[in-house]
Amino acid sequence: MIKGRKASDRTFKLKKEENPMKKLLALFLIACMLVPMLAIAHAEGDVYRFDKPLTLKVSVFDRGTPGNSPADNNYYTRWIQENFGDPRNITIEWVVIPRSEEEAKLATLITSPDTAPDVCFTYNGSIVSKYVSDGGVREISDLIDQYGPTMKEFLGQEVLDAGVFEGGLYAVPARRVVVATQGMFIREDWIEKLGMEMPKTRDEFLNVLRAFRDQNPGNVAGGCIPFAMSSNITSETVGPLMLSFIKDVNDFRTLATKPQELWDGYEDFCVFLNTLYNEGLISPDFATDASGEALNQAITSGQAGGYGANYDHPIRVTPGLLAGLQAQEPDAKLSVLNCFESVTDPTKFYHLAYDRDGLLNFIPVWSDDDHAKAAIMYLDWLCEYNTIFNLQNGVEGVTYELNEDGIPVLIPGVEGDMKFNSMQNLDYTLLVNGQWLDTDEKTMKAQALSYQGYADEYAAMYEVGNQDLIPQSFKIRTTLPAEAQYNTTLKDFHREILVRCAMCKPEEVHDLFQQLQQEYLNRGGQAVMDERTAAWDIEHPAQ
Repeated sequence: MIKGRKASDRTFKLKKEENPMKKLLALFLIACMLVPMLAIAHAEGDVYRFDKPLTLKVSVFDRGTPGNSPADNNYYTRWIQENFGDPRNITIEWVVIPRSEEEAKLATLITSPDTAPDVCFTYNGSIVSKYVSDGGVREISDLIDQYGPTMKEFLGQEVLDAGVFEGGLYAVPARRVVVATQGMFIREDWIEKLGMEMPKTRDEFLNVLRAFRDQNPGNVAGGCIPFAMSSNITSETVGPLMLSFIKDVNDFRTLATKPQELWDGYEDFCVFLNTLYNEGLISPDFATDASGEALNQAITSGQAGGYGANYDHPIRVTPGLLAGLQAQEPDAKLSVLNCFESVTDPTKFYHLAYDRDGLLNFIPVWSDDDHAKAAIMYLDWLCEYNTIFNLQNGVEGVTYELNEDGIPVLIPGVEGDMKFNSMQNLDYTLLVNGQWLDTDEKTMKAQALSYQGYADEYAAMYEVGNQDLIPQSFKIRTTLPAEAQYNTTLKDFHREILVRCAMCKPEEVHDLFQQLQQEYLNRGGQAVMDERTAAWDIEHPAQ
């Protein structure tokens, strides 16, 4: 169990007035005009200020993107210091976490008061659950009641409830603007060159890939890769394809409690992957591409006929795959696929969906009372409209211009100190995932415009990504010790199952899948399934 240090006896106070008559006058005015005065104080931006300087340690991702300024020292970190920290007598100390090492790095930092950030975050709820169970996370409901009014209004109860573990509020979830997750994409210009049509079924998709292999419409030296893949061939990258085989797709109890390897139809998905590999339709060395760098290179170099990733991945500024491809082939098209009909209902084309909540922010027990208060104040400040707008858009005339609808349009090619650390600077706007403006209409228009010249492509990807949605995860409020213990091991072995089943001989795939399925259960999968099933049946007695 993680044990916290003794909380500091320091108290948090408003800055003292020197003249006692001023205090009496202030009390009189408050008594007479309480509601107006509160409204005026909020509107004028009055803030609490610590009597003594305080250093607040805040996590930030380093995504390792070439050309980015340091994640802990750029225009936006200085803007945060000047607009949040300085008025409150707080110094922000950024704790940089490599994005690719998120879970491992956090596990190291959280163990010591000297290294643990006051504001920690993760996308993995089971990690928070484990830390809560170990006694390593502060319960924050009272702090939010006192210091998080903007946060409560912005997030809403549904999103806040996603931070509940073991009956207490231990995390502040981010609010997702878009719930679409994965998409799959194909070179539509290659299809047109072959005189074919965009596939409308899974079989047509397979035939298109075979045509790419046999006719090499891109004139790629040595032959093309019909569909590029990395070693991550899970639902994270090919979710629509996987869901098309699943017969349990509307049985939420099964989806919530059983590992994917036990879903009815998952073996058929593995057989399909085996067909793709053995027919030379996917990257021959996909199993060794753990980082995805080879996949990205295959796309931007014009070698690949398609791939799967996030619903909007080709048109993201980072890594900029479609822009990189079109720099060499101006007429290239990476269009979204919508051809993976369900085995149970051919009119359905299922896609995974995020919950309305995203990143989980939490405060470790190492943070004393003052630091915990400052952390909640910081998260509350991140929910203010002006804060979100400035961090997501930067400076007018430098990083964006306002169009005729009053929507900020990013200026392409910004480099150096003002280049965003990530799409819409989401690594600094911790409580909102996605571009957000003050109306839903403007928010969706801005979302499309943020892709810098790919608004039309975004509209198509957004529409497909939101079709026939199935939850990607199902929350269980009960602490799940087995899941926390085996999560990383099982996640890695899941990928191993898919890689091995894809690469074996066709006549071996059935027996191998059965063998690996049992091994998955033996490695902790059975314990996790039993644990989740028991918890689910308690929390959802009628389902």
